[in-house]
Amino acid sequence: MLALENVSAGYGNLQVLHGISLEVQPGELVAIIGANGAGKTTTLRTISGFIRPSSGSISFEGEPLAGKRPHDIARRGLVQVPEGRSLFGGLTVLENLSMGGYTRTAAEREEALREVYELFPVLKERRDQPAATLSGGQQQMVAIGRALMARPRLLMLDEPSLGLDPKTTGRVFSVVERIRQTGVAVLIVEQDAVKTLRLADRAYVLESGEVALQGTGSELLEDQKVRSAYLGL
Repeated sequence: MLALENVSAGYGNLQVLHGISLEVQPGELVAIIGANGAGKTTTLRTISGFIRPSSGSISFEGEPLAGKRPHDIARRGLVQVPEGRSLFGGLTVLENLSMGGYTRTAAEREEALREVYELFPVLKERRDQPAATLSGGQQQMVAIGRALMARPRLLMLDEPSLGLDPKTTGRVFSVVERIRQTGVAVLIVEQDAVKTLRLADRAYVLESGEVALQGTGSELLEDQKVRSAYLGL
């Protein structure tokens, strides 16, 4: 479904990714873990088209993404929820959600909105409330809901639990699992490596912009290097 082959990328003269390869199959939940600065967010931004790779190839459902603009990539069904949520705080919940469906028909937007409200009932209750007045957890729901409005086939999540308390984090992970159960593939970057690996079908460990380890979520949970370096176990 999604395949990166020997991708290198960075910012100007700073190369962050050094020939990484990874893949996501239909319906999978795949995690990327690693220390701060390992290249996790850069990987997602490169897939989304915000950063152009200096070498290597990226394809989605068999079609190359080279040179595609972010909105074209999103239109193809590959959608990212950015770190920090990036909501329009002065706009209402409904307005933020509606912006996520701008590439879809009116009928598709209406159906997607109904599904988002089923997933996040509180957003329907607060649809006329400015996004900036919501709690951190509710804002994350809006960010995820906005991405779902685009009807993705692969959803990329960058640190969805950032700044959230443990209870709210648990709710977010439950939502991610429910999304995966609908058939949407998920690629997640997350600071809570334990919860993420327990949920993931497969995972990649990045170190200094390279894939250091890969395996199933359960395999990496039991790997001594991963346990000591990333899980605090």
